[in-house]
Amino acid sequence: MILIINIIFTIILNDKIDEINKLTLSAEKSFLNKNYSKSISNYRTLIDSLDYSNEKIFLNLAHSYLLSNDTLNAIENYNLASLTDNNNIKSIALQQLGNINERNNKLKEALNFYKESIIADNKNDDSKFNYELVKKRLEKENNQDQKKNEKDNKDNSKENQKNNQSENKKEDKDGKEDKKNQNQEEKNENNKSENDQRKSKDESVEEKLKKINMSKKKAEMILNALNNNEFQYIQQLKRKPSKKSDKTKPDW
Repeated sequence: MILIINIIFTIILNDKIDEINKLTLSAEKSFLNKNYSKSISNYRTLIDSLDYSNEKIFLNLAHSYLLSNDTLNAIENYNLASLTDNNNIKSIALQQLGNINERNNKLKEALNFYKESIIADNKNDDSKFNYELVKKRLEKENNQDQKKNEKDNKDNSKENQKNNQSENKKEDKDGKEDKKNQNQEEKNENNKSENDQRKSKDESVEEKLKKINMSKKKAEMILNALNNNEFQYIQQLKRKPSKKSDKTKPDW
C-alpha cells in the first residue's frame, strides 16, 4: 500500500516538475520573442497555480512587467527578486529599481539603489556607471538650486529695499502733508484769534460809546469829519509857496 502511494506521489511530482519545466521554458521563449504578456501569464501560473517561485522567476517576471509598461508590478517583483542570497540577481534587481527611480527623476532614491547594487556585486559595472552619472546630476542640480536661492535672496533684498524706499517716500509725503495741515491749522487758529481780538476790541469801543451815550453811527460820522478836516488841512499846506516872499519887492 505504501509502495502504491509512493508511486502515485512520484508520478504526481514528476508531472508537476514537467509542467514547471514546460512553463518555465515557454515563459523564457515568450520573453525572448518579446511576447511579454504570454511570458507574464506563464510566470504567474508557476507562482499562483503550481506554487513555484524563486529569485530568477521574480526577476524575469519583473522584466516582463517593466517592458509591458506595468511599472508598479515590475517594482513589486524586483523587490521580491532582491530578497535573495544570490548576489548577482540581487544586484541586477536593485540596479533596475535604480533605473526606474532615475527615469522618474527621483535621483536620491536612484543613487541609493545603485549603491546597494554595487555593494551586492562589485562587478556590476552598469550600476557603477549609473551611480556616477546620477551623482553628477545631483551635484549639478544642487548647484543650480543654490544659485537660484542666491538669486531669489538677492531679488528679495532688492524688492525689500525698493519697498522700504517707497515706504520712506510715503512717510515723507505723509509728514509733509501733516506739516501742511498743521500749518493750516495754526493759520486758522491765528485768524480766529485775530478775529476774536478784533471782535473784542469792537465790543470794547461799543461799551465806551455806551458810557458817553453816543451811538456807533454818530461816532463814525465824527471820525469821518475829523478825517475830512485833516485832509483839507494837508491840501492847504500843499498850496502854500515853498519860498519866502521878498518884502523889499512890491506885492505885484
